[in-house]
Amino acid sequence: MLDVSLLRPHDLTTEHEAAWQAARASDPLYRSPFFSLGFLKAVAANRDDVCIAVISSEGAQSSFLPFHRRGTRGAALAAPISDYQGPIGLLPEAGDLRDLLKQCGLDCYDYDHALADVPELRRHAFSLTRSPLIDLGDGFDAWRAERRQAGSALKTVERKMRRMAKDLGPLTFVANDPSKEAWQTFLSWKRAALAAMNVSFILDRNWARAVIETIRSTNTESFAGLFSTLYAGERLVAAHFGMRSDRAWHWWFPAYDPELSSYSPGLALLFECARHGADLRLAELDLGRGTERYKLEFSNAHRALCEGSIERAWTWCGITRIARRHLHLGISGRTPERFVELNRRAMNRLLRAGKL
Repeated sequence: MLDVSLLRPHDLTTEHEAAWQAARASDPLYRSPFFSLGFLKAVAANRDDVCIAVISSEGAQSSFLPFHRRGTRGAALAAPISDYQGPIGLLPEAGDLRDLLKQCGLDCYDYDHALADVPELRRHAFSLTRSPLIDLGDGFDAWRAERRQAGSALKTVERKMRRMAKDLGPLTFVANDPSKEAWQTFLSWKRAALAAMNVSFILDRNWARAVIETIRSTNTESFAGLFSTLYAGERLVAAHFGMRSDRAWHWWFPAYDPELSSYSPGLALLFECARHGADLRLAELDLGRGTERYKLEFSNAHRALCEGSIERAWTWCGITRIARRHLHLGISGRTPERFVELNRRAMNRLLRAGKL
């Protein structure tokens, strides 16, 4: 028998938090800071629509599904800025999913960065992707040696770092830079780079900016924001804002000085972040979903992700999402990948999937 308690973040007891931590500790899949209580609390401090389903069944450890609600639609926590989504712990089997949604007052729940290793989320997915990552389990030197042997990318980055230091001044890496000036420069770089691609900057949304600011001001053993910077002499050349749990660092919002692109300062900063992550004894530096060349060249592992929805079939929300899934699966592999991606984006905009 499935038992679901629907709570607000401030309703979580110490027992709930201990169970959450136990669920995370039970599987390395939940290493990401996106699955941490610190991230949940940062989002909840700046949005009033966060709900948590505490899921229990006889003889099983509790699991948790945080989400946002609008009417009967549910979206993953902090979508679209969350690079990992879904439950902490296992979801119930298929027969109980409709009951889960019903007890949550939802007709559907959308996700686009869920763990593909969660069986029910993968079964309801229409798209499978990957999040490349740097596995630091054997240390920085082992990763560096393996990547240098695999190709020329790291050799090129290190050569450009030496040239940048010679031309502009010694390189200085700051793991968590408190500089307000550097922070504003970082935001302006990121905004301009996205504007050049005709893409809006998500951090210009009030709630998203507030969440990031809350995370930046958080520094605990199990969760912290990290604003990392790289200077050449006195000049800021690259910056990145991410966050870490006690086991993983997530590469989230990188930016660099476009006037210095020939030196690849962003990659130089990533190289130094990998070194620092190993010094912190973190297990991984997750690069986030995507197939950008640098992610493929720097990564030595990956984590499977999926996009889809769980739904109650005979509801408008459910019918439209089931139709989307069948349409996407029907054209995948039969039409050019570019068309498949355009269709995915168009359907998501039409259904406002995951956007509340």
